[in-house]
Amino acid sequence: MFYIAHMDLLVVSTLGCVLHNIAPFLIRFISSRVLAQKKHDIELRKELSTLKEDMAGLSIVDEFAKYAKLQRQYNHVESILKDNVNQRLNRRLKLQMLLIYSFRALSGTLILWLFYMYKNEPVIVLSEDILWPIENLLSWPCQHENAISLLAWLVIAQLGISACKKLHA
Repeated sequence: MFYIAHMDLLVVSTLGCVLHNIAPFLIRFISSRVLAQKKHDIELRKELSTLKEDMAGLSIVDEFAKYAKLQRQYNHVESILKDNVNQRLNRRLKLQMLLIYSFRALSGTLILWLFYMYKNEPVIVLSEDILWPIENLLSWPCQHENAISLLAWLVIAQLGISACKKLHA
């Protein structure tokens, strides 16, 4: 028999651990969709394929001047497209890093606040002698008998989430 000493503490701490691991994935997914390829880049790619087809239809020896002009246009459009792609990727990477580190800072602040407020409170209290060999370790620093402290619960939740991530990968 067991009971949950602080249901809100259990839910908030578990949700914090889950979000700490899921948030980077969600941030990357959403930012890749928001900062996806633009219409202008699609038009540049179409122009590149058209120029390439035009160059393939020309003989280099017979129409060198026309071929060279098309080659210069192709190189120019290709460099513009590469610059656009690099700028978009750099913006996306900066945004992702900013959001991920900001979320991790907020998550860390939440965990520190929970430790400060609830360091002596158990999260779950179990029946007698279920945790016998490690009950002192799991209840530290709250020192309630047969209890799991916030620190131990966060470690357990984090290990469980990490194991689930490894199974999924």
